[in-house]
Amino acid sequence: MRTETRRQNIQTTPACWQREEPCPCVRIETSQGLHVFPYQHFVAASLDLAGEAEDLRIHFSSHDVELRGRNLRTLLFALQDFAVKWIRAVPSRYQGLGTGDAGVITEIRIEETQ
Repeated sequence: MRTETRRQNIQTTPACWQREEPCPCVRIETSQGLHVFPYQHFVAASLDLAGEAEDLRIHFSSHDVELRGRNLRTLLFALQDFAVKWIRAVPSRYQGLGTGDAGVITEIRIEETQ
């Protein structure tokens, strides 16, 4: 029974982010490095739907994070619960593969707040 539960979790967990509650901070991995943002500095998040691509903007007190991809609504809801442990973009060679309803992040940009 334990093995069945593990298999089910592996299949339903998105490859681009991990939900875990409670989580004091979120780690964002980019090709330039790793960033850790405490949820205490979380200000707001918004999801823009434009055609096939979606833009999820996450605002922290010191940085703005922009995620581009598909099916990012579930990620937004997890952020609302402060329940995202890490986020990373899927490698480019896997971006065209069908993922069903799983969220796919194709690009991550992080900028300091002005």
